[in-house]
Amino acid sequence: MKACMTLRLVLLLTISFAAVEAASQSTLQLRGSWRATAGAQVFQGTWTATLNPNAPNLAQGSWTVIEGNRVLLQGTWAAEKQRAVWRGSWSALMASAPAGSPPITGTWQANIKGSSIHTLTEMLQRTAQAQIDGTWRRGQMSGSWSLVR
Repeated sequence: MKACMTLRLVLLLTISFAAVEAASQSTLQLRGSWRATAGAQVFQGTWTATLNPNAPNLAQGSWTVIEGNRVLLQGTWAAEKQRAVWRGSWSALMASAPAGSPPITGTWQANIKGSSIHTLTEMLQRTAQAQIDGTWRRGQMSGSWSLVR
């Protein structure tokens, strides 16, 4: 009986360690909220990120613009750390846009200076403790943004 319990414990620990190892190799999912300005207008919404531990300076995800409890825009974004700068692109569709409508697109950049943050993954994880800020651009339009979790 004691040998059987020991065997069960060893099997349980082996399975647990295997699950932790597999989880450490899979992607990391983060989500949060954001705010942005365009002149005097303020927008807000949600964001998600999919991060691969094997490529910590690349990320992609989705985002929405929400007004009240309505989704006005929904889209995707991608980012890459280039030297000491985090840059990315985004695209979105109006929630009420007819099928086949072209997306609106733009770029963004994070303003991380003199920081201990070294990878894009670390930057997005940091939103759990502090706000991350940056700028965005779409043609002649531009503004600032901030991320929180």
